[in-house]
Amino acid sequence: MGLFQWIKDKFNEWSDAPGMEGEFEAEEIREDSTPVRRSSINIRNKDQRTRYIENCCTQLWEASDEIDRATMEYRLVTEYLTDMEAIENLPSDVKLSIEKVANRILKLDQESHLSSTRLGKISAEMYGIMSLYEDRVPEDYKKIKENEDYKELVRKDLQKLESEKAVTAYRIRELKLVKKNMRSLVGITIGFGLLLFILLTIMQFGFGMNAVPGLIITGCGAGIAFVVAFLKYTRARIELKRLEHYLNTIISSQNTVKIRFVNTTNVLEYEYRKYRINVSDELNYYWDAYLEEKRARALIERANSELGEERGALLKLLKNVQIKDPAVWLNQCAALIDPKEMVEIRHDLIARRQALRKRIEYSSENRDMAKDEINGIVKDYPEYAQEVLDIVSMYDRHGVEKALRKKA
Repeated sequence: MGLFQWIKDKFNEWSDAPGMEGEFEAEEIREDSTPVRRSSINIRNKDQRTRYIENCCTQLWEASDEIDRATMEYRLVTEYLTDMEAIENLPSDVKLSIEKVANRILKLDQESHLSSTRLGKISAEMYGIMSLYEDRVPEDYKKIKENEDYKELVRKDLQKLESEKAVTAYRIRELKLVKKNMRSLVGITIGFGLLLFILLTIMQFGFGMNAVPGLIITGCGAGIAFVVAFLKYTRARIELKRLEHYLNTIISSQNTVKIRFVNTTNVLEYEYRKYRINVSDELNYYWDAYLEEKRARALIERANSELGEERGALLKLLKNVQIKDPAVWLNQCAALIDPKEMVEIRHDLIARRQALRKRIEYSSENRDMAKDEINGIVKDYPEYAQEVLDIVSMYDRHGVEKALRKKA
């Protein structure tokens, strides 16, 4: 019981996400994937058991890491929504002061932007997005590019595994047919040989004919046919057993790859929505255009100190009303004036938060499945409890990279 509790405590270290308990509502959308189950392996086989437990530990770690990343992003989006609500609930006199400053900023900004219309490589909306995530765009671009490459690699792996599964399943059907045919051949051989034996016996004793050579030939032929059929049946049975085990291995690998494919797809979909793009190359283009636009604007703003002064005034006003991230609103002045703009931003933030909930819930399900599978092995097969403890210790979250290098 103490060993089982130790493993549960170790899982809790991997799976805890502070501040998120009870915060996420159930989503109707669920990704359709088949989890790895013990029924697909021979738990008594040490190699299969070790690989299976290691696979569960890796799945548990990856899911926990994904939950941490999504949780951090979720909190940032939530803070943005909280600031938005605080601004909308400000006293009318304070709100009016903010709107006046924001309106002056918009007018000055528009005038400056008109001077640089010759650039025109990026829209005002995309400029605002790039400005909002300026510190994160290079890192996010690299992450999106890596995830796109990884998704393509995983997709090819899935296609390869699917092809191998189809070929193996077809060969299994062939071997089952061979076994069936060999059983039929044995029956036909026995029946036909018995019939010839009876006929030759009647000819020998009933009609006085010399049927001994026929009896010998019949016996030898039946024996040879029986031996050939038996050998083919035995080979088919051995190969069938091997292929069925191989098919289970393919299915287990396919399930693991599917989970990684879905996780990568979810991350990409969120980043695409966040930057209003469809592929990483678009983000690279917008980023280059943004940097060029920013340099042009910097030249204009140096000649227009009034714009900087007004932004400083807006920043001061927002700080005075306890806005957590007032700098964000310097690029969202239209929302401070136009309620429709504020509603659109809110809808986008809510959609992003729902996407994050979906990622967290999906990863939580995978984490819990892997946890339940390992706990189930400890409970159902206590003789392997120490072995499970050793593997889980190796896959401690802080040492997982070392463990993976050790495997390699």
